[in-house]
Amino acid sequence: MQFDQRIKRINMKKIIGFCLFVSCSLTTLAQNDHPKNAGVANKSPIESVYVGFSIPASDDVELLPEFTHIISKNESENKEVLEMMKKAKLKQKQDFLQHDDSEETGSAKKTRATIDPIVSVGYNALSSSGTPSDNSIAVNKTGQLVAVVNSSLRIYNATTGAGINGTVNLDNFFTTLGSNLNTCDPKVIFDQQSDRFIVFAQNCDGNSASSQLFVAFSKTADPTAGWYFYKFSGNIGSIIGVPTWFDYPKIGVSNHDLFITGNLFDNNMDYVQSVVYQIDKTKCYTGTTLASTDAVVWYDIGNSPFTLVPMSNGQAGGYGNTMLLVANSAQASELGIYEIDNTVQLATVMTNQTVNISNNSSPADAIQKGSNVTLSTGDSRGMDGFYLNGIIHFVFHSDVGNGFAGVNYYRLQKVGPNWTSLGNKVIKITGKDCTYPSITSMGWNSNDQSAILAFNYVSSVDYPGVKAVFVNENFIASTLMEVKTGTGAVNLSGGSGTTRWGDYSSISRVQNATVPTAWCFSMYGNTSTTWTNYFAKITSQAWGTGTEELNTSANEATVFPNPVLEDYYRVKLDLPESGMLQIKLLDINGRLVKDIFSVHAVEGQNLFSFNKGALASGSYIVSMLLNHKLIKNEKISIVH
Repeated sequence: MQFDQRIKRINMKKIIGFCLFVSCSLTTLAQNDHPKNAGVANKSPIESVYVGFSIPASDDVELLPEFTHIISKNESENKEVLEMMKKAKLKQKQDFLQHDDSEETGSAKKTRATIDPIVSVGYNALSSSGTPSDNSIAVNKTGQLVAVVNSSLRIYNATTGAGINGTVNLDNFFTTLGSNLNTCDPKVIFDQQSDRFIVFAQNCDGNSASSQLFVAFSKTADPTAGWYFYKFSGNIGSIIGVPTWFDYPKIGVSNHDLFITGNLFDNNMDYVQSVVYQIDKTKCYTGTTLASTDAVVWYDIGNSPFTLVPMSNGQAGGYGNTMLLVANSAQASELGIYEIDNTVQLATVMTNQTVNISNNSSPADAIQKGSNVTLSTGDSRGMDGFYLNGIIHFVFHSDVGNGFAGVNYYRLQKVGPNWTSLGNKVIKITGKDCTYPSITSMGWNSNDQSAILAFNYVSSVDYPGVKAVFVNENFIASTLMEVKTGTGAVNLSGGSGTTRWGDYSSISRVQNATVPTAWCFSMYGNTSTTWTNYFAKITSQAWGTGTEELNTSANEATVFPNPVLEDYYRVKLDLPESGMLQIKLLDINGRLVKDIFSVHAVEGQNLFSFNKGALASGSYIVSMLLNHKLIKNEKISIVH
């Protein structure tokens, strides 16, 4: 859908801010965090309608004539400044490519020892009939996978890749909610605690009069058994005094509720604010008509966040009736962490605090092989994340130098009353753009903070494709994995100009797999100058934590005796500074066996003794971290 572009006068304040922004380089991570702010939002009941139960019929949309539908604008927080900045950065990128003598051809160099996961199988999925596809995927515990894009939805057998029950047009999937729908921005998640799928879409007219949120809740864990359908108003003008329409959704679940976040715009396409819908999912799973207290919208949220990302639990089970959400502004120099404290009927307060990070600005649009059409990188808003055992994992893309996009991956932990950053991992490839990341937990258990990230990539020597990277418990990244190589440039802009790309990718953990496994879903460029949607299974028999290249000095950490023949073994450490010391025992494949302890240790020599206890004979890895940074992994042998 095309919108008329309105020409605005850019005031001097915006111009000065833009100039300062473009000249700003990435700064080092700031350590000072801001105190918690309580009661930072208002809430109000939101209009909701339960429409009924249905088993949508497939309509084999692959056999229909293909059309190109330019989906919603995906508006940014400050469009004029963003466009000025992106044009300047595109010139910077072009200059870099003209003078770059790098011999790097694509894959990131492996600087740490770790066993790389593999892409074990992949399939083309769902015909491409628009740009972007807005890929979203979820998989249940019995091997059924739901994939959805802007045009359609289909259920697949996750073992064979075979489609189940044919494909259904996205409008037709939600047809119970009304006729002449204009759906887009779909999302699907599998609520692993309740064994249910949730599918979301919204009306894409881009005006307040028709803004609606559509939500389907599966009757059982089997998505072929039918769905309960609800709709909610996307216009909260009666609450805030300005007619609005809803854009760019994110969804997540707590033990009790569903959370839908989005950005609100007025009918002049100006950004108004971000909101959070909190809905009683337990009633929706039974097709119950909702009372006024069962669905609310949080608005006027403190610090004016843009694109709030809900943090669902990364593995089996939830983490209570609260919900954590993270946001970073389009020109991010801090992360906002928000918490809603209770169920929809009882929640009385939203709190927030901020964590300073590097200045992560928006990148230039991406150059692709064989075409003068660029791909839109959007801005640097939050993309995806999860929460696991006290740690938030959060990803987005931003400028990582010379206008190129790279993936930023942050881990955040609460220390006392305040959230703090454990650091970030930047995934980048010289001369290439890496964008629209998604992330899921890939640890063996809830103590293992390992994760897998999937993202789109392109360059002047690459067609648009998909890559992934594994980052282990100790924040060590694997070699970049090629998920799908593009076969052609994409041109859906009607000639030169910019084609939409993204707006997001998706990755879903298989919760009951015998080894950590995930399915990712994104799109690649094909030889017809359009997108092909593709989902792939990523797995490995071992997420290893190697001992090579990890020793900072021979005297820094020593485990003795080794082999361990006595009842006790000892760890001697010569620490360069005081701080939080963690010692973990891993099996030989890098899986966490036991958190031995966490303690505040002092600079200089320290000696610790441990009972080998009930450990079976065999080889293990003692992993030592100081202030959340790896000191050493040392292999030991237990002998009984």
